[in-house]
Amino acid sequence: MDVQIKKGKILIYRVFDIGPEINLEKVETIFNENLKEKFRLDRKHNSSLIISKSPTSIHLGRLPINILGETFEAHLICKVWQFGTASLCFQISIENTSWSKLVDYSQALDSGDEIDEIARKKIKEFQAHIKDALPEMNQWDTFEDYITFFIEEFSDPDLRPSELPLKVEIPNLLLAEKKGNLSLKLKNKILENTFQYFDDDLVVVDWNSALVVEPSGSMDVPLVIEFALNQLLEMRYYDDLLDEKLSRLYSSVTGKKRGVFSNQYSELAEEAGQIYLEISEIIENVENSFKTVGDFYLATIFRETSKRFRYEDWTKSINEKLNNLAEISKLLHSEVNESRNHSLEIIIIVLIAIEVIPFVYGLFR
Repeated sequence: MDVQIKKGKILIYRVFDIGPEINLEKVETIFNENLKEKFRLDRKHNSSLIISKSPTSIHLGRLPINILGETFEAHLICKVWQFGTASLCFQISIENTSWSKLVDYSQALDSGDEIDEIARKKIKEFQAHIKDALPEMNQWDTFEDYITFFIEEFSDPDLRPSELPLKVEIPNLLLAEKKGNLSLKLKNKILENTFQYFDDDLVVVDWNSALVVEPSGSMDVPLVIEFALNQLLEMRYYDDLLDEKLSRLYSSVTGKKRGVFSNQYSELAEEAGQIYLEISEIIENVENSFKTVGDFYLATIFRETSKRFRYEDWTKSINEKLNNLAEISKLLHSEVNESRNHSLEIIIIVLIAIEVIPFVYGLFR
């Protein structure tokens, strides 16, 4: 018999980088003073989580979403994070839905592009609204997408979440696969990331989606996953930015020979050093913004979610590129010093010549 979900919701995330940083106080001022009739600011803060510069949440209203020919009313919430990202969450309530139907929804959402198009439009509108809170507006097309299936209550009150993997195919839901013939090795790999605190809750985290069974309705776990998703996007953004900066510096360095008195190497060395310091500081701020979680269980989920997102690989890539940037800065400074030494040598030779020529001229006279 198919498992029935009595109450729950689907949380569909689209995360964008909209600026190098966001002044959250200004965002609150903008929405309080200028847009209070159109949007609603949410100041609720979860006391069980300790986040440096907690995000500001704005309810952007409701909009219809079509899934498999059914129209759902989605609540659109935007969380703005101080380090420069904004995560849109489309919250769709589900009631009296079968597990197999939920898998169908998962597949439809995974293959469709309606959410992407709406999200791109909404984030541009939102970015324009808060432009005064941004030092500059990033125009980066890449975004992160994620789905969390949040279940509060099953129709069968005796169903224990720990029994769920025996009754339904959780990997099929998370991978958006209708076919039930996934390999045992793949299923086990996904179910490795299963967590429980009480016997009536359950969390399974995968790289592109998660299942959260939480009868209390607490949104702690989705918030932890959402934060990890924002961190991941920032790592991807700065990895891409470093590629661009390094490529430009390589092109400048390997260009035509500079003149003896040219100061271009000095300018490039200064630029390389400045980029290194700026990005290093930003990465440190991102990594430290969630370093303390007031709950060991949530801390474990955050750590394992980051591992599933391969966060360490992105961090390693960025650190390697920052080291390359530091080396380029050193080489350019060496080139500048060498150029200055050559210039000093020429000046010394000229000065000696000025002193010697009159003496030699006098001898010949």
